Amino acid sequence: MQILCSRNSISIHIIEDTKAFYFLQNLAEKKFAKTIGKKSKFIIFQQAEEHVQRRYFLKLISKMYASKNKNFTDTTLQSIQNSVDKNIKISLIKANQISQCINISMVFEEDFRVKFVFDTAPLLLINYLKIYFKDHATEYSYHDKTLTISPLASKTARLLSNLLEQKELLGAFVTFKYDKKRYSAYQKFLENKSYQDVIQDSLHQFLEEHYRVLGCVRTDSFKVVRAHYLKLAKKYHPDRFESTSRFLNKYYTKKFYHIQHAYNIIKLHHDHEKKSLFVA
Repeated sequence: MQILCSRNSISIHIIEDTKAFYFLQNLAEKKFAKTIGKKSKFIIFQQAEEHVQRRYFLKLISKMYASKNKNFTDTTLQSIQNSVDKNIKISLIKANQISQCINISMVFEEDFRVKFVFDTAPLLLINYLKIYFKDHATEYSYHDKTLTISPLASKTARLLSNLLEQKELLGAFVTFKYDKKRYSAYQKFLENKSYQDVIQDSLHQFLEEHYRVLGCVRTDSFKVVRAHYLKLAKKYHPDRFESTSRFLNKYYTKKFYHIQHAYNIIKLHHDHEKKSLFVA
């Protein structure tokens, strides 16, 4: 068993011990509300209300680590047990297994959004980043393999800084590629509270497009938006056009996807506004 600790996460690599891995995976699924993963890796996201069970879970891992590593130190065991406020990543490593390497380019767009461009399409990592930026409006393009994040000022600056320190995510080696000068300028921009109105204006312009897809305007209430969405979703649902030509079926499927996506973005933004999450 190998343990790697960073500022925001603890990574546990279990070497050739499927029994131990699946035991921890099953235990995590029972005890924790927010986990994602697949056969050989999973992650437990930090939740304040789960502090007690996380403490016992990490204590169990420290005991397992001590039993499998004869040269363990008390400092290592202490660092494991002190990781209660971190995300917990657990992966199963097989002998001679080659870890996946993922390159992620980070682009800063003119409307202040951040775009992550992936060289592959690792859905587990995509889902991880969506949860990592859970308070942000996010937009993923399967076609372009890009994930776009709308900023929340200093909160985004802090999350980006922590993310770029990571060298390993979900068992894969990750390399972030970006212009360091532009990144530095972007961080200063986000941390300057006087630019909050600029960021929100940009975000509202981004939302305008999604309102138009639903036949609404920015001043419409969420109740009106939802009514438009339900009407359009029923009209363009692909199940209604299964017997039509392949061309029409493809057209309505794409149309339905845009309607669904627009509604999800507006709903997320509405939820953020209710929780006052656009305050730095």
